Amino acid sequence: MVSKESIFKLFASVVAVTVIAACSNEEKKKPAADSTAMAKSNTVVTMHADTGHLVGAWHDEAIKTEDGKDIAYEVISKGNKVYIQAITFTGKSLTLNDAPPITSSASEIKKDGDKYVGVNSPTEVYKVDKTGNLLIYDGETLVAVCKKIL
Repeated sequence: MVSKESIFKLFASVVAVTVIAACSNEEKKKPAADSTAMAKSNTVVTMHADTGHLVGAWHDEAIKTEDGKDIAYEVISKGNKVYIQAITFTGKSLTLNDAPPITSSASEIKKDGDKYVGVNSPTEVYKVDKTGNLLIYDGETLVAVCKKIL
């Protein structure tokens, strides 16, 4: 059975893949003003105030933190590297940073054909579907579908 921590890391990686795919899409769309636009309360400690460029973000509506916060994943690019990380928030309006900090919990991901895989966890696979949702896999098993925010 896959642990919550593994699912969390996998979701974070999927978000990164989706964001990268969204950035490469020539057609840019504004996010819908619905319940996925929620307030972010990032509780993760940053590494040396290292920031990157926000590629995309996805809301994982299926899970919450132990203290009841919602979880979203953001994909961040910095130089030639791409990272996925989970962020937590409460409320109904998510405010995303164009240059988010790369936290200590961020996972580096790399492009592999039509998907992204975790550099340190190659069984963590992230794909963006045709509607822009982030699909997170553990190997070949789909573990999460995260709704596109940005």
